[in-house]
Amino acid sequence: MQLLLIDALNLIRRIYAVCESQYGPQSEQAITHAIERTANAVQKLNRQHQPHYALAAFDGDTSWRYDFYEGYKASRKPMPSALQQQLPRFIDAITQQQVNVVRAENEEADDVIATLAAKASAQGLQVIIVSTDKGYLPLIDKGVIVYDYFNKSARTREDIEKKYSVGVEQLWQYFALVGDKTNDIPGVSGIGAKSAQTLLHTYPTVAIALQEQPDGKVQQLLTRNLSDYVRALALVSLRTDIDLGISLKQLRVREDAAHIILTTQQS
Repeated sequence: MQLLLIDALNLIRRIYAVCESQYGPQSEQAITHAIERTANAVQKLNRQHQPHYALAAFDGDTSWRYDFYEGYKASRKPMPSALQQQLPRFIDAITQQQVNVVRAENEEADDVIATLAAKASAQGLQVIIVSTDKGYLPLIDKGVIVYDYFNKSARTREDIEKKYSVGVEQLWQYFALVGDKTNDIPGVSGIGAKSAQTLLHTYPTVAIALQEQPDGKVQQLLTRNLSDYVRALALVSLRTDIDLGISLKQLRVREDAAHIILTTQQS
């Protein structure tokens, strides 16, 4: 059995950007065509993967990351107001394709998807995550696929190792060392991509590297700026332990697909 998990705003905002360039910013035409293309995308994903269960996850109004680090996503452009106001129409378009919509009020879609992916794969389901967000790549294993709808391809472990020169299991540690500019998360001061790759080639984990005598420059930088690494690792890692309070049965692909709003307690 398969579970299809769609990062809704990742899909919608990319589609809307194309429509906006074609029909003009903040235009009704851009919205209308974006809704149609989003519905078509979900329909194609359903047809291609034929999942037994499916959901499209939306971000809540806040998440623990904003409280943990005030600079989180500080430079990111806000969603266009025309798009923000019309999200209910996109939600309707998705549920009409028999895919449930889930929005946890206090969580980001990434953590909701990561939690469901971890739980479903542990139960033996094949999980397909639809997103272009690199934050999901560390979840890839035998039971989890990350699929890029726009490139029509699944990311493989080989792709990741070729691009980042580290293993899938080391990715979150790598992102924490070098930082994540997309989300305004600084890494460890003085450590760049090459230094991080060298460290993770020498040691399987950063924790093991820290147990060794810090005789190399990279280890010295890491030891000196350890708080930077701890903060970044917390921010880039996706949670897989949120108590969402929903069952797999609620996520069945069905004609009366629902818009489920969840309230979770932040920790």
